[in-house]
Amino acid sequence: MRQAVRAYPSDVFPTTIKEDENSEFYQQKRAAFFRETTNTPCLRRIPELSKLIDSVVASWYLEPSSISSREWHRIPCQRPLGLAVFNPQTRQLESDLQIVTGRNISVRGISFTHPTHIYSREVAVTFDLDKPVKEFLIVRLAWSRFSEERVFQSGGQFLYQIKVDAG
Repeated sequence: MRQAVRAYPSDVFPTTIKEDENSEFYQQKRAAFFRETTNTPCLRRIPELSKLIDSVVASWYLEPSSISSREWHRIPCQRPLGLAVFNPQTRQLESDLQIVTGRNISVRGISFTHPTHIYSREVAVTFDLDKPVKEFLIVRLAWSRFSEERVFQSGGQFLYQIKVDAG
């Protein structure tokens, strides 16, 4: 009979973390989240980010820390999103809304897949597909690539939020 070997003792990584035992930690984390979303308050109602804020996460990267500029964790956000080309000079949407698929999200940015190339550096992304007034997050795209799955993948940083009335 084989015995199970635990890589980490339970006193190093507890199986559950009770909020009342770590209330100061969670209060600081939520305060940081609210500070970071001052220009993008619609992020506060994204369930995936709420889970991130109310949990303890850890990650590691193969790249040196001097290369990585991420301060917040990315988490999966695989759901339909609306995307439109955005003109920063006029502060207007310059295309019809197309449906793209989210890949992951953080407090600072998002990545998504889309069927055609995006020719703009700034886009507007919304989670409010069924609402007449949509809150859009303006995203400055930092990268784009064509994947082995034959779809485009792009990602970038949130700049600020705008509202657009569909009527």
